[in-house]
Amino acid sequence: MRSRLWSEMTQARYSVEYVGLYADIQRQWLRYFNIGMLVFSTGGVMGWKVWDTVPVISCAIIAGVSLLRLIQPHLIVTDKMLNQLDRTKSFYTAYYNDLEKLWFDYEAGRVTEEQALKAFYKIKDGEKEIGSQISEALRSEPKSVVNKAKKLCDDFFKQAFNTQAR
Repeated sequence: MRSRLWSEMTQARYSVEYVGLYADIQRQWLRYFNIGMLVFSTGGVMGWKVWDTVPVISCAIIAGVSLLRLIQPHLIVTDKMLNQLDRTKSFYTAYYNDLEKLWFDYEAGRVTEEQALKAFYKIKDGEKEIGSQISEALRSEPKSVVNKAKKLCDDFFKQAFNTQAR
């Protein structure tokens, strides 16, 4: 039970770190995308006198901006997806905290192996609620984000437990 609990606890902490990093990166991409759309759409509309001589360029810019807006959900995350990532991070933070509490209770002998097992699976059952949302919100696993999340997770466990996550 001890190793199973530790393994799940480290995985939950990794998920907290990963989802947080992933959401931050996606939020940054969305910000850049929105700024780009604003610049190009403003340039297309506000520069009407400039485009008066070559209206095809203005039409192309406006059409391109409209097309990018339509395919945005397939290119980068939307605000709705970012909210879902934030809820996922909140879930994993609470999930980790519940596992950590159980870990300390188990290590201190305040709960028996059987009690710990029941509590563990009760906590684990809560993960079912968010499972489908996670796969929808997390579109990819960029290697740089994975590596950074692993490092943050290892650093956390070194500091909090004087050991590595795995």
